[in-house]
Amino acid sequence: MCGYNLAMKIKRGIKLGLLNQRKVFAAAVVAATIGFVPGCVERSITVVTSPQHAVVYLNDVEVGRSPCKVPFEWYGDYSVRLRAKKNLGTTANPHWVYYYLHTHRTAHAPWFQWIGPDLFAELMPIHFKDDKIWAFIVPPVGRQTSTELIKNAEHLKAQLPPASAAPSSPVGPR
Repeated sequence: MCGYNLAMKIKRGIKLGLLNQRKVFAAAVVAATIGFVPGCVERSITVVTSPQHAVVYLNDVEVGRSPCKVPFEWYGDYSVRLRAKKNLGTTANPHWVYYYLHTHRTAHAPWFQWIGPDLFAELMPIHFKDDKIWAFIVPPVGRQTSTELIKNAEHLKAQLPPASAAPSSPVGPR
């Protein structure tokens, strides 16, 4: 009787060992599949302006004319500059109006880009999209007369610190 119980225990152990090996093999296949089919996170900023076709600069780099869609790599504060020029007259008698805006916008990270979940978002075979849409109304630039420009220049010149005394000896090699 003792030999029979021992043989049954050995047989059961072999079956459990095979069962565990199958589980390990299945987990390895799933891990390899996930490794070969990685997920993707697509990040983009879409800039829309009024008036349209304004030149768009993000962090002092020209990225196109609005409306434009630009891929980006990092979240945080962006410097946004927008310039536009529009002819309100005719081709024979043009009347140009200039538009300009300099501002900042912040691109906030979505939940799948937080520390921790971002690793799984990159490894999972799911395509994540993060499209920030920024809309701006670009104001027209006021035209100044030459007397106003001179008056502004004199005002700014008065704000400068006094000039230092000129050096008594010439500068340079002797």
